[in-house]
Amino acid sequence: MYADVKLTAKEFTAIHNALCEMRGVHDTLSGVVREPITDKLAAAIRDMEQGLAGAYQQDNQDFDAKSNHYSDVSQELGASAVWSVYEVDDLKAQHPYTGATEVVYKDHWGGEDVVVPVTGNTWEALYVAADSAIRNSKDNHHIFIEAFTQSSINPAILFLSTGS
Repeated sequence: MYADVKLTAKEFTAIHNALCEMRGVHDTLSGVVREPITDKLAAAIRDMEQGLAGAYQQDNQDFDAKSNHYSDVSQELGASAVWSVYEVDDLKAQHPYTGATEVVYKDHWGGEDVVVPVTGNTWEALYVAADSAIRNSKDNHHIFIEAFTQSSINPAILFLSTGS
């Protein structure tokens, strides 16, 4: 190939996952099939890893930049929850949930749902609401903000998903 190829994040993820599968196949076949075959597979895996080294470096740099951005915004807001929606590049950008006015957090421990208003149309506004919902729930374990799902019945409602 002679083109300066650019991969989308989805394409990179597919290749990365295929490479992980190849490693698993190699490990499964080692000691079962003849060594020249597993050696060829190991060499192909090494070649793919070397070929993707720059992409992995870029992915790590992007991850670090996002993590630093999330940390900076968290400090600005005085948030205790941790933003983990890595598909979001800029927390100051507008979120896609048109009409959303409240975040609903369904407590992992079976307690009452916590409802918090959303004041703004940015990801940062959702961060503030989610952080407040988590604090109000008194759940100090599930502090990682992982996703928002807009209600199919009432688009004003966003359901918050968290993790630990």
